[in-house]
Amino acid sequence: MQLFTGETVRYIREALSATGQPQSAAFILRVLAAIFGGYALTYSALAALVLLLPLAPIEVVFVSPLFPGLIHLGALLWAFAAPTAWRAWQDIFVMTAVCSFCALAAWLK
Repeated sequence: MQLFTGETVRYIREALSATGQPQSAAFILRVLAAIFGGYALTYSALAALVLLLPLAPIEVVFVSPLFPGLIHLGALLWAFAAPTAWRAWQDIFVMTAVCSFCALAAWLK
């Protein structure tokens, strides 16, 4: 059973070429946003969570490792679900800045 017909393949190529960027460059930008942007977001969010969780220090040690995997997975999914690569970078950067600001504010408190 053939899943893709020639018409379907042509439609996908046209949709991908309508973005204005070469397909490989957009894909590479999304991969970089998922890896490096996700890494930055994960650890800035982790720093904010560690400083803002209203738990005893020993409980924070046990609770904080639960979140980074989920946060990085969310950033990875968003990097490929965003309408454009620029939007993926923009949203991940904004969330990283917000988490970093929250962590800094909690640390300086």
